[in-house]
Amino acid sequence: MNALFGNLTHFQALLFFALVVSVTFAFLSKREIADRVKYTLWAFLAFLLVAIGIGWLMYPFSQ
Repeated sequence: MNALFGNLTHFQALLFFALVVSVTFAFLSKREIADRVKYTLWAFLAFLLVAIGIGWLMYPFSQ
């Protein structure tokens, strides 16, 4: 797997995961292209917001 993706940082892996899952969810739940694009963007941003928020909340425990 490392040969396929190289050395990804945690943030790059998060972006890749969020994009793949968002696109998959959009294609499974929406029929129109415009709805798929909107849902993909909404889900992608939601994944990022939640992940960054959880990371921010966990940061004090790493000290």
